[in-house]
Amino acid sequence: MTPPNGGSDGSHGDHADERDAEESVAVAEQRVDPADAFAALSDPLRVDILRELATAHREGAVEPVGFADLRKRVGVRDSGRFRYHLNELRDNFVRKDDGGYRLTVTGGETVAAILAGTYTHGGALGPEPIDSECSVCDASAVAVYRDGRCGVTCEHDHSLFAWSLPPAAAADATLPEVVSLAELYARQAIERALAGVCPKCSAPVEPRIVTEHDGPESGDTEPAGPLPGLRVSCDTCGGRLVGPVGFCLLVDPAVAAFYRRHDRPLDALHVWEPVFVADDETVSVVDRDPLRVAVSVTLDGETLTVTVDESGQVSLRER
Repeated sequence: MTPPNGGSDGSHGDHADERDAEESVAVAEQRVDPADAFAALSDPLRVDILRELATAHREGAVEPVGFADLRKRVGVRDSGRFRYHLNELRDNFVRKDDGGYRLTVTGGETVAAILAGTYTHGGALGPEPIDSECSVCDASAVAVYRDGRCGVTCEHDHSLFAWSLPPAAAADATLPEVVSLAELYARQAIERALAGVCPKCSAPVEPRIVTEHDGPESGDTEPAGPLPGLRVSCDTCGGRLVGPVGFCLLVDPAVAAFYRRHDRPLDALHVWEPVFVADDETVSVVDRDPLRVAVSVTLDGETLTVTVDESGQVSLRER
């Protein structure tokens, strides 16, 4: 929604508000069943149309792509056939605008997922040792990437890290590069989750610190994780983020500054290596109503203690 441009007497802004409200209702009325939306992509020609509109955007096209130009880009001679398939994409994936066509937000996200290989590509790398050690047994860490998921364990099968990564991101990359990229995704996801935004679908979520394991969920394949721990569940897409309380410290600026001051920048460490992530003994429950958890980190004789509240926010820092 675009903010209204206020007129000298405010009347222009009022009319803009009314138009915005009407547009919001129109958007709500255009929602379609997911099965129908995916059915619209059942023909390869329609996917090609989305790809070409995305290509035109990447090439710097500001104006909508005209019908004839788009048909030429896709390589279809039969105008009637092309129009039929284009119309099947209208409203949900493609919008007609000023005599031409452009992707909707949904169309853009769909093309991005297709190009990333989210729906179509597999691929595998490893297992391969990487430059890290298991925080449990000190054995060498071993990474593997398979079916869009990066995992790090050790030879004794202690799980250190696991995160999803689109196949396109792993194309032409070494396994250590894949691990680094998966860690970047993880840090960004933790930051978004603690801000109350689902990392997968951007719906509102409520991060929480738990001191007891959740009950088993149907189809849940995620490890229960250490306790106390961070848990984020999305009621919209079903996405879950499970990890130690230390995840909250990974994205805290005061903790990052503390590590930099001791010449140990956090971004130079794997996400499973900082002591506040790897060692449960750094964590203690201070209060239970409301819940507060203390995490202490000692570097070169200096100790930083932070308190994490029940929503995962770092509320107090003491040295």
